[in-house]
Amino acid sequence: MSLVAFAILAGLILAGALVVVFSSNIVRAAVALAFTFFLIAGLYFMLGSPMLAVVQFAVNAAAIPILTLFIIMMTRSRSVRPASGIFVLVALAVVIAFAGGLWAYLGAAETQVFPVSPEGIGLRLLSVTLFPFEVASVLLLLAMVGAIVLARRVEE
Repeated sequence: MSLVAFAILAGLILAGALVVVFSSNIVRAAVALAFTFFLIAGLYFMLGSPMLAVVQFAVNAAAIPILTLFIIMMTRSRSVRPASGIFVLVALAVVIAFAGGLWAYLGAAETQVFPVSPEGIGLRLLSVTLFPFEVASVLLLLAMVGAIVLARRVEE
């Protein structure tokens, strides 16, 4: 994999993530989220895991942003209020702690990236991560039902 291509893709991913975080328009943020997830699928493909790239594209780049846009359209909210100072400070502290932990982890040992096979993804989804995956799907369903209930209350 070319280091230049990786750097360009990583820069685009970072730019998309920054648009998601700093956009005051929720619809624009959801579209930027889909774009960012799509670029992450490209990163997986460049790293030698085409199956993981397909799963990333199918689940994260397609399903989650569409669900998010559906909820946004049902609630008719298009903008967000800017965060207050304390939330910005807490978010900055979390980012610094995450970056420090990532720096320590990457400096600790050299790890090798292995391609993910379809069998490996299937076994992992149906054994270890089945319960958390189902809990997440139920929470997304509850969020969508809650958005519909809130939207109907406003109309009445």
